[in-house]
Amino acid sequence: MSTKHRKKPFSGKQKRKQLQERRAKYIERNEEYDDDFGEKSSKKLLDDDEKDNEEDNNKIGKKNDPTKLYSVFKKLTPREVQANRLASMKPFTRLDVKSALEVSVKDIYTTIIEFPKRPPWNYQMNKEQLTANEEKYFQRWLKDVYDRWGKEELSFFEHNLEVWRQLWRVFEISDMILIIVDIRHPLLHFPPSLYNFVVKELGRDMILVFNKIDLVARNTVEAWSRYFQQEFPNVHIVGFSSFPVDKKFVNDTATTYLQQRVARLPRRRKLQNRGSIGKKDLLVACKDIKLVKKGVQVDWEGLIAQYEQQEHENGGCDGADDSQRKSDDSKAIVEIHESEVAPHKDYITIGLVGHPNVGKSSLINSIMRRTVVSASKTPGHTKHFQTIHLTGNIRLCDSPGLVFPSLLPKATQILFGMYPISQVQEPYSTIQYLAERIPLEKILRLTPPEADEKEYRWSAWDICEAFAMKRHFFTSKSSRPDVYRAANAILRMTNDGRILLSFKPPGFFASLPSSSTNRSLRSSQEVDDPSQTIYTKLQDLEIGHEEEEEKENDKNKVGGSFSLLMDESDVWFNSIFIEITRHESLI
Repeated sequence: MSTKHRKKPFSGKQKRKQLQERRAKYIERNEEYDDDFGEKSSKKLLDDDEKDNEEDNNKIGKKNDPTKLYSVFKKLTPREVQANRLASMKPFTRLDVKSALEVSVKDIYTTIIEFPKRPPWNYQMNKEQLTANEEKYFQRWLKDVYDRWGKEELSFFEHNLEVWRQLWRVFEISDMILIIVDIRHPLLHFPPSLYNFVVKELGRDMILVFNKIDLVARNTVEAWSRYFQQEFPNVHIVGFSSFPVDKKFVNDTATTYLQQRVARLPRRRKLQNRGSIGKKDLLVACKDIKLVKKGVQVDWEGLIAQYEQQEHENGGCDGADDSQRKSDDSKAIVEIHESEVAPHKDYITIGLVGHPNVGKSSLINSIMRRTVVSASKTPGHTKHFQTIHLTGNIRLCDSPGLVFPSLLPKATQILFGMYPISQVQEPYSTIQYLAERIPLEKILRLTPPEADEKEYRWSAWDICEAFAMKRHFFTSKSSRPDVYRAANAILRMTNDGRILLSFKPPGFFASLPSSSTNRSLRSSQEVDDPSQTIYTKLQDLEIGHEEEEEKENDKNKVGGSFSLLMDESDVWFNSIFIEITRHESLI
């Protein structure tokens, strides 16, 4: 009998020795930091972290690797994580609304970093030569970026060549380009390098789509439209939303409204594709471009009239039932042949480009009036570019979300969904960035830990701790407030729009009437509403469902016999039902 795989005895003495060595290693690791995390740090620890980054980059992108098209970003070092964590415990100073929320192209993009373009090639190259040439060019570009700007100065951006190749293909086969941006911070999602490449180098027409316009007030959308028309005159601008717009929403900076928004906005998800707006305007913008292609005749007027008729017959509701949607999915999506490296002569191809989580796939589903591409709140859900036929000679090309290089604050990228929240190593500095610009503690109705509420100076850590206690987020072993889970929940709520951080173009607040400006600039008092307890419970359920959804996306959800036990959400639902009944009896 072979003794190769036989279990070896492990005595209690050996086990104690193993635990002592592990404990000593843990203590040594913590002692490598100074008390103030100042100049001194462990070189070994930093070297190990850089080694981990290199290993992650080397793992992704290999041939036949299932993670070949997953986005790759640089990680923070343990020293940076600890330093940011300590900084979040210090009280912050709230910024002036005008200086904090009004942004311009010059403020955001002080330096324009060019993104990698496909290097020159010809048909005499074989596949190996073409691949080697692209890899050599990309590594040279990546090295040049880090040589000119340090790691601390650069924001998160895509490090995976395979993802950039998907973008190159979309540029090559598209006749016109749709740039999708989030209306809460459109400049963040509109790098000037992308505009210069598409309009000036490729000579293609560009349509800018302000997505998620239901999250902000109408005057914000109009102000951004005027600003982009002045700065980028060659761009056609369209507003779009997969959800109906609240006509009563007239001020997206008033604290009182934002308090109510935190609790009531989760219902927005149920209305998806039930009242989407902007599809007709998008088709009209495509028609106004007047693209002429030999042998391709497009009846834009008839297509627009068809959309208007179907929306009228459906009473404003989009799409068919689920069974019809699923049966039509395979018919709509068409694979692109590898030899197609230029716009097809028989089709007009409309390419969709944008950062992760700006709503490219949701836009396509709304236009098609059924689910033809998978959409998710998790950034980077779309891995391959794919085409969907709108008509016999018009096709849409969906591309994976890609983060362009820039010098933007990393906190803005996290807050607006460009970086996966599940991969955020240290969320507290991002919470501080958010709290410095909006009255986060008032929006969440948090109670200060000290008696003197008016004079208390909040820190990002205090906000997370108070939110954890309010939502009953406690660690399993020591029953302490789970500040990390609370911080992640706040980030998800901001990403989803329940906590609204909306930036404005220059001169926005000066253009408002004096009464509206005063209401926007001053912090409103908290409104005591007894029904808010009900919405608070509903919000707890919403956060719990999001966490479960994210676990499923990351394939980390645990199953087995424990899944038969009662779900925690059932207990919360019972408490909600009792609270609602009690509230109705009081009324």
